[in-house]
Amino acid sequence: MTAFSSHHIIIVGCGRVGAELAQALWNKQHRVTVMDAHQRSFERLGPAFQGRTVQGDGMDREALKRAGIESAHALAAVTSSDSVNIVVARMAQDIFRLRHVVARVYNPLRAPVYEKLGLQTIASSSWAAQRIEQIILHPGMRSLHAVGNGEVEVYEISVPREWAGRRLRDVLPAEGAAPVALARSGRGLIATPETILEADDLLNISATDVAATQLRRRLHEENGA
Repeated sequence: MTAFSSHHIIIVGCGRVGAELAQALWNKQHRVTVMDAHQRSFERLGPAFQGRTVQGDGMDREALKRAGIESAHALAAVTSSDSVNIVVARMAQDIFRLRHVVARVYNPLRAPVYEKLGLQTIASSSWAAQRIEQIILHPGMRSLHAVGNGEVEVYEISVPREWAGRRLRDVLPAEGAAPVALARSGRGLIATPETILEADDLLNISATDVAATQLRRRLHEENGA
């Protein structure tokens, strides 16, 4: 699925996941800067990659500035060290005020601790690059599972503040999407088109690819991304 606009995205760490993520984002015409402490790591990007590479330590503020973090849309910290990834992610979030930050973690038991700090994390897995891309480009909406051959998928949406007080039928596409359930303050509810939404509700819907694209666009606009 193509993105709605070109963003500048910084990837700290050019291992397998970092290189795969960089190539995927570049192929979707985003401006990508890859940072790594070791120059040879950039060989993983291959000759077709035309984005920027910056040799430097991701925990170095000046190196991050050289990578363009002050005007970046998002940052993904995907080095081989949990500690480095968390420090880089917190710097991006707390010092440079980036709204879209993701840190890869190898020990999933640490993920709840990091999430309490307000950091989005992805545990190490074969689909890490795809999942990070989804969070960066489509915050607030993630696919839970596909039905059939993928013609319909079930999605989880974190309801933005701008949707609070609105009926569900007013925010869903007219065709191709149906409410499934809703979680509010830890309680599960059956969602209907007349359900009044509250900020931070977790809404499960089923949607076709066309309807999902419309929903992503609406969330993209609401988030000011």
